[in-house]
Amino acid sequence: MEVLNVLIIIGLIHCSLFFFDTIFKTCSHYPYLYFLKNTGLEVQILRIKWFTTAFNRKIIKWGMDRSKFWTVWFNAGVIVSVIILPIATIAILRMTFNIWTNGPSIDNTNESLLEPMLPGIDVPFNEIGYYIITLAVCSIMHELGHALAAAREDVQLFGLGILIAFTIPIAYVHISSEQLSSLPLKNQLRVTCAGIWHNVVLATVAATILMLSTWLWAPFYAVGNGIYVKTILPNSPVLGPTGLLEQDVIYEINDCSIKHAEDWYDCILNTINQPALGYCVKQSFIQEYDESIPSKQKTNGVINCCTPDSEAIGNLCFEYIEGPQAAPLHLPPHSCLPARTMINQSQNFCHASYQCIFHDTHCLRPSLDNITKIVQIKRKEGKDVLFFGYPADIYRTIDVSDWVPKYSFLNPKLPEVLTLLCKYITIFSAGLAVINIVPCFFLDGQYIINILILYLLNFTPHNKNIRQTIILMITSIGTLLLTINLLYVLMNKLL
Repeated sequence: MEVLNVLIIIGLIHCSLFFFDTIFKTCSHYPYLYFLKNTGLEVQILRIKWFTTAFNRKIIKWGMDRSKFWTVWFNAGVIVSVIILPIATIAILRMTFNIWTNGPSIDNTNESLLEPMLPGIDVPFNEIGYYIITLAVCSIMHELGHALAAAREDVQLFGLGILIAFTIPIAYVHISSEQLSSLPLKNQLRVTCAGIWHNVVLATVAATILMLSTWLWAPFYAVGNGIYVKTILPNSPVLGPTGLLEQDVIYEINDCSIKHAEDWYDCILNTINQPALGYCVKQSFIQEYDESIPSKQKTNGVINCCTPDSEAIGNLCFEYIEGPQAAPLHLPPHSCLPARTMINQSQNFCHASYQCIFHDTHCLRPSLDNITKIVQIKRKEGKDVLFFGYPADIYRTIDVSDWVPKYSFLNPKLPEVLTLLCKYITIFSAGLAVINIVPCFFLDGQYIINILILYLLNFTPHNKNIRQTIILMITSIGTLLLTINLLYVLMNKLL
């Protein structure tokens, strides 16, 4: 299903929910109003909100238990956040400077930093589920940090909620702002920095799991020694009695070694772009199996030296790679040979005869057009698979995985899902931590810079209005810089 169709369906669902919500409220259906009140649901146009107090006691209990640990924990969050603050600010300044000086030719640094703030942009549609789950997890961890810190500082917690804006889940926490502002500045910092700190910790944990994933799954999966064939589409050209099978392990294509899924793509691309390979063949084999007839040139420039009957049983016309004039006098310039038998007994691949190091061997290549190639797929078990055609058809119809199960009952889906999820969480959680700490209106950075300025200027007899002016100026500049960069990245992605 196309992305646009899915978005239209989601939009229609939102509109339907809003329509029926309006009707039921207008008619004052008591059961419906009672349902909304007790579940904490609220339906708005293209938005669904859910607010609950069910977790308040548990969060307060967690925040009050082990008070020394939480004090050290959130103090560490303050230190890390204060360190990240100037780094993030300098990064935003540098990106803005690059935009003004270099224009469209700037590097991708700002895009990788700001992409988490642009939900759905440049994300493969088949991975949109990971994106939504990641946003929910990162948002919940962020708000849980604020809630635990507020409970630790004895700030009243009203409840937690989740807002689904179209398809994007956003968690939020409601605490008493009056009680928070009455705390000492150091205690306020613990609460305001807690969300960023939890995002940093979450990104660190996910990155650690990602780096150790190969070691963690080592008892069950092998990585780096070939790729695992997960699925083969019914229209795949490599299906057949001697073709590829699901659960095969591929380790080489022609002369290209395959250890990871990236190598699979690179090897097929290399097969498409490079000239056809030759094969080092013994002279005695050519003399024994040659069934050539006087060669003819087809309209596409391909030389044909085989009869239709010999072609039907798998013979191909091969030519000497240096050209017919280089063929030995006792051998024909073109030979009709059984392709599989010849390739299986060939000494090695070659681009010229001097690469055939054994005595009485010659370098022959198939006479094919520029699109058609011979692809020899080597697998751990079973005969090599020979494919004659356009190599891209193989890539389009086969799904492979880096994770090769050590036991037949295992499937690579589980490590793939967890690895990809850890990758998303690492990128998004770290990105959200950096973005949130920028001094910008409505972000944590606004309150953090406010507290820091008040804390620093409390030691000097400055006027309160001067402090507020400095805070407003820094926050406004941060908001302007962040907005410029976000709009720039958005335009680069959409245009």
